[in-house]
Amino acid sequence: MAYRSEVARDQPVGVLLAAGRGRRMGGRKQFHLVPTAEGEKPLVAAAFDSIASECQSMIVVVGHRAKEVIAALGDREFSSVTADADAAMFDSVKVGLRAAQAIDAGVDVLLQLGDHPQVLPETLQHILTAASANSTRAVMPEYQGQGGHPVFLPVSLIQNLLDADCPDGLREFWNNHPESCFRVAVEDAAVVRDIDVIE
Repeated sequence: MAYRSEVARDQPVGVLLAAGRGRRMGGRKQFHLVPTAEGEKPLVAAAFDSIASECQSMIVVVGHRAKEVIAALGDREFSSVTADADAAMFDSVKVGLRAAQAIDAGVDVLLQLGDHPQVLPETLQHILTAASANSTRAVMPEYQGQGGHPVFLPVSLIQNLLDADCPDGLREFWNNHPESCFRVAVEDAAVVRDIDVIE
């Protein structure tokens, strides 16, 4: 299976957040099997695949059960970095952004959560198209008025995120800096639906 389209210089680096404990699913959330067009996959693998084809490289932020998460990704190509599984998610975001900057200080980032595995390919295209027209703002998919993931982060915004003190995470950052985020409406409930609430 191919996980990546032809690499272009303007493709972002993908950052997948997979460090959390997933307590609501007994700590094995990342390995829960979810249906995909290619058959069932571990949650973390499906979330990875949902963005990898449009990214020049992938970074996976691991923490809880790190070795098992890496094993669940099989032969996919990525770099892994470790975050504190008990820290706020915004700390994992920063770990991933620093890793992306270490690869290329001038690169944009496509940030995906490890529990959003079913985002449609056309949704990703809507996000990237909007990003082309909003070069200095983040682009967030919005379903029925609710913001979701993946989120495109332009390089011009990354240092602001790294410098931010936001105990309540990215939502707090966007609330404090609404001008920094452009929302694109999509008809894809998966951008706001995580595996904790999938029936």
